[in-house]
Amino acid sequence: MIIPISAQTQYKALASVPLAADVTVSATFQSVAGRPLEANYAVPNSAIAPSLGRNLAACGAAAVCTATATVPLVAPYTMFLDRRNQVDLRFSKGLKVGPKARLRANIDVYNVFNGSAVLGANNTYGPLPNSHGCLLH
Repeated sequence: MIIPISAQTQYKALASVPLAADVTVSATFQSVAGRPLEANYAVPNSAIAPSLGRNLAACGAAAVCTATATVPLVAPYTMFLDRRNQVDLRFSKGLKVGPKARLRANIDVYNVFNGSAVLGANNTYGPLPNSHGCLLH
């Protein structure tokens, strides 16, 4: 299985600019690849046994088998969530405290452009609940 380069790359950059009055403005940018998107279906033994001609091996000698087999509905590493892009800013000011001490005050602003990329997804395919909250069968 070959994982695309775009799914393995990260881009990160940092810039810092000193200004007058001992003030510094810094910015960081990062772009991280999205996680692989999967769709897995847990097929119950009751759906597999008729075509297989027997119960799943996980059932053993059980009278009633509730085992499942997971089947991927999407080939691995073919679909991905969107990249996560984020810009952070820092404003920094140097201050003198007494004759020999210095203090640096920082204000950080994270995710300046309010990026809202999805960080994770439910990869399990299954029945949807009906209006009463019960699973459809």
